[in-house]
Amino acid sequence: MRMPPRRLSAVIPLALCLLLSPGCDKGPDQLRDAEKRYRELIDRRVSPLDPAWDPVIAALDAIDKDSKARPAADQRIAAIRGLRGRLPPRPLATPGSTGPGTTEADAKRAACEALAIRLGQAPEGPEREPLRAALDTCHNELVRLEAHSHPPGEHDHDHGSEAGHPAPANPP
Repeated sequence: MRMPPRRLSAVIPLALCLLLSPGCDKGPDQLRDAEKRYRELIDRRVSPLDPAWDPVIAALDAIDKDSKARPAADQRIAAIRGLRGRLPPRPLATPGSTGPGTTEADAKRAACEALAIRLGQAPEGPEREPLRAALDTCHNELVRLEAHSHPPGEHDHDHGSEAGHPAPANPP
């Protein structure tokens, strides 16, 4: 059985396309190479801000948009760029105010919180030192205020026999 030349000329390109199409996606190979460099940088603990990451991002970005490896490449790119962004402020070292600021201790606590926020947002450098000193002074004053303030119903003599607080002579 012999095929007519016209059908044969239509079948040959189709057969070649089917045979070669699975090997056309170079994305997985590119991803594997980029992943290898990615792992090397992680193992060496290179900071995401280091320019050594630029070729890795470029290699991941070079993966074709239609490749089946593109979603994994996009995840890696997003992770690196996310770590390169601005860092969030440092956590506060002082809890927030417990009330509407009715006591002197509450007002001092709020002042210490504001200083802690400013210190957390200040860049590293000499301008942090005055803020750190002010925050230390504020904490010392807050400790002093809290040591001498008592909740409603508690009096100065209710400490019992704790060190530095002698027991009252006539308990209630």
